[in-house]
Amino acid sequence: MPERPVAEDWLALREAADAAAREDSRFLLERLERHWAAAAPAGAPGAGEPVVVVDLGAGTGANRAWLSSRLPGPQRWVLLDHDDRLLEQAVAAARADGAEVEPVHAGVEELADVLARHPGRRRLVTCSALLDLLTTAQIGQLARVLRAEAVPALLALTVDGEVHLDPPHPLDARVLGAFEDHQKRGELAGTEAVALTMDALREQGMVVDAAPTPWWVADQPWAQPLLERFLADRADAAVEHYPELEPEAHAWLRTRLVDVARGRLRATVGHADVLGLPPED
Repeated sequence: MPERPVAEDWLALREAADAAAREDSRFLLERLERHWAAAAPAGAPGAGEPVVVVDLGAGTGANRAWLSSRLPGPQRWVLLDHDDRLLEQAVAAARADGAEVEPVHAGVEELADVLARHPGRRRLVTCSALLDLLTTAQIGQLARVLRAEAVPALLALTVDGEVHLDPPHPLDARVLGAFEDHQKRGELAGTEAVALTMDALREQGMVVDAAPTPWWVADQPWAQPLLERFLADRADAAVEHYPELEPEAHAWLRTRLVDVARGRLRATVGHADVLGLPPED
């Protein structure tokens, strides 16, 4: 799971952009429903049971809020996170929506144990904006558990490294490249996470599909605060990784914040959703 806590305000700022982006991946949900229908046809044992949805790195519950109304039938949500404060918010929001929910202080390393406690014909492991924060080893472990338990996975909104800012700035590539290096520090997957995850799932014999789910940030009501934070976080991470970049990164940020304030900056930020299905028996 992430080596640092994810900031609560960042989760709130990105929620609208995430929701809009995920509309491009609705066909993955249709594939998932067909898989469940084949695994437990109407009238078969387990067909009417709630879907058990295990949400890794659940945060404040935005993934559940978006996905719950788009999954068929009754659901039982198991929310996993290492941050108890975020878990409390996610559980409160779920219960306010009338959802059946169970909080678990855990991460990828405990997924096998969590799934063992929730057997059933219709299960799902999901996450949102998490895979790039995992290590290559954790991604491999996730794929092995999914195959061993024969559980499908819908892994949403992983950054892929594609960022386009309009109008361009001479320092865009330097600052954004430094941020990408920061994402890959140590053993973290960073922007390689989508490819690493798809490869790991295929190595386990899973059937894999993906959909691009980019942010399109322009003049939406939520765009300005999101862009301001997006830019500031990139400048800060660039300087943390390469301290010698501080003058250039801060100059870049000042110029870019003026662009945002004047309503002239547009951003496309690449993400992808990945669906992994266990092979049919």
